[in-house]
Amino acid sequence: MSIVFFRICGKLWLEVANHKTVRSIRKMQVEKLEESEIQKIGHAFGYYDYKGEEGLVSCYRSQEAAAVYINGYVRMTLKGKFLYSTSEKGEAYIAYKLSGQKISFGAAMELAKGFFQSMNLKELVRFLKIVSKGGPDLKDKMNKEKKPYIYVGMLCVTEKYQGQGFMRKALEMAFAEGNRLHVPVILDTDAKSKCDKYVHLGMQLAGVRDFGEHGKLYDLIKYPD
Repeated sequence: MSIVFFRICGKLWLEVANHKTVRSIRKMQVEKLEESEIQKIGHAFGYYDYKGEEGLVSCYRSQEAAAVYINGYVRMTLKGKFLYSTSEKGEAYIAYKLSGQKISFGAAMELAKGFFQSMNLKELVRFLKIVSKGGPDLKDKMNKEKKPYIYVGMLCVTEKYQGQGFMRKALEMAFAEGNRLHVPVILDTDAKSKCDKYVHLGMQLAGVRDFGEHGKLYDLIKYPD
């Protein structure tokens, strides 16, 4: 049995435009996560079934190496205090932060460890070259224009709870925060099937970055209501 520690950060209010009603969304910050739960999240990304598409996982030496990097990313969001979940059960996890929000040195080191545990120096240089081919991402463009935004760096629904609406519930936390701060919510994803899900949940496709044989990244945005 996994143990997850949370802090309830209060209630955020989201107006549902089609029904003219207001409902509360609990924003639950994850403060501690068992290693087994971190491994599950990494596995979900590293071993994702792209169903014929080519994802950026192909930039890693193996699916397991991609999972190791994601493990480091999850540890970084934990230390950085911007990992949230839909409830104490941990049905879905989402990591997001406001542009300009600083990441502590300790949190950044967790991400660095993830990189160097999943790639050697030669592989890292190759990875950076591949990513640079796609051109600037939506974050780069908005930073250049000095426009604030909320960036969603990770969203994962655990296997047991997939197909039960928890992707929407997790994403609504970020949307509600965007509405509260009057800033857009942005993210990118490396599969058309994932992109279509985000569009279905209210986001708009803002651009596509092509990495040739290593697939594409889809930039998405949700403007505040």
